[in-house]
This record gives sequence, C-alpha cells and structure tokens, in this order.
Amino acid sequence: MSAVAEERVGAQQSAGVRLRDVRKTFRNRRRPVRTALDGVSLDVAPGEFLCLLGPSGCGKSTLLNILAGFVPADSGQVLVDGRPVTGPGPDRGVLFQTPMLFPWLTTWQNVLYGPKARGALTRQVREEAERLLETVGLADARDAYPHELSGGMRHRAAFARVLINRPGLLLMDEPFGALDAITRANMQRFLLELWQGRRMTIVFVTHDVEEATLLGDRVCVLSGPPGATEAVLDIGLRRPRTYEDTETLEFVTAKRRIREVLER
Repeated sequence: MSAVAEERVGAQQSAGVRLRDVRKTFRNRRRPVRTALDGVSLDVAPGEFLCLLGPSGCGKSTLLNILAGFVPADSGQVLVDGRPVTGPGPDRGVLFQTPMLFPWLTTWQNVLYGPKARGALTRQVREEAERLLETVGLADARDAYPHELSGGMRHRAAFARVLINRPGLLLMDEPFGALDAITRANMQRFLLELWQGRRMTIVFVTHDVEEATLLGDRVCVLSGPPGATEAVLDIGLRRPRTYEDTETLEFVTAKRRIREVLER
C-alpha cells in the first residue's frame, strides 16, 4: 500500500504526552467502588508509538479514556502538547475494538461527519477526504454502508474518519482484538505503514506481547490492579519494521524482556 507511505498531508504537529501520578477511583454514592489507577507516570515523545500492556483490570482503557478526555483523573497531571486535558478534542483521535461508524451513513459520509458537525466542511476538507479514502484503500467503497464492508474495511474507514481531523495523538484501545488472525496481521501492517508516513503520536493498548513488540517504539507495562507504572521498555528494533522481523533473535529477545516484567 505505497500510497500510505507517501501520504503526509497536513497533519497537526505530533503531540507529546506527560502523565504524572495519575489516579482514578470509580465511586458510587460517594463511596469508592474500584481504584483503577494508582499513580501512573509516563512521558510519550511527539511522533512516538507507545504500547500499553498489563493484566486485566490494571486500568489501561481507563488511562486511554483519561487521555481522550472522556473521563477526568481524580488527581495528577495529564498534559497533551503541554496543555491540560479537560475534555475531548479533535487533536486526539480515538479508535476502539469496534469501529465507531454510523450505520445509516456511507463511508464517505462517515469520514466527513466530524468536519460537517463542526461547520468546517470546506473544499479542502473534501479533497483531503478523497486522499484519505485512497490512502486506506476505500476509494471504491465510498458509497457503501458499514454493513456492506468487511471487518478490515470497517476499521480502515474508522481510521479515515479519525484522520480527517488531523489529530496529533491517536489513542487505540485494542483495535484489532476482535479480528481474525489474517485480517489482524493485515491491519497491523497497514497501521505500521500509516504511522511511518504520518508519524503522529500513538498510544496503543493491547494484551498481546507480540503485537506490542512488532508495533511499538517502547512498551509501558502497568502493574495491578490498580494500575501503576511497572516499567517502560525500549523495543530497540529497526524501522521500518516488517513481519520478517518477528523471526529474528532480536525480536524474540525483546518479547522475553517484556514477559519477564509481566511475570514479576
């Protein structure tokens, strides 16, 4: 998909992330129900691909929702590009395990939904949408509805819908977890190529050590529950990265280092 590697149009400057001692407890009638995060500190450099790993219930998705502005932290510092996160914004794109597409809208209408809702549907934005559909390989499916698309196509449409806003930070919560093995591998390749071309900052939640090793520049391992920063590991593998790298001794060694932290 060479068009992805060549596509570099107009993205916002990549966003840096700074988290300091972030805590979050979910409450019911003012009583604590569950502490999800108990002191997470982390820096993500502009343009970095960081993966979040940890046991179930350690607060990975909660941390992503805090960065997205969907829920507030109880305490601590949450900065994106040096600014406190106070709510959702187009500077941060979010992709979930299930692609968030309106079933009554076509691919084209879904991609343009954000700019249209903001009253920013200009000729330049329409031209950008055309380029994005080419980039994600859906130019021929612009008039298709979500139920007419395969799982991988729906995910690529969701990518285009997010990227039209030119986010500096892309937040991904196990986006390929529900896909079959072949489609998942194709989407991982697609994401690597997309990131290589655009270099937005990515924070990617996964349970899969091999996926984290393949995709990430670094891996942040959360302990818990409740979640706290256990370790941040440099992957140290070459870029651009391909599936052939998964068969190398360096890749296996990087995976082993992550597993050792997870098994502490």
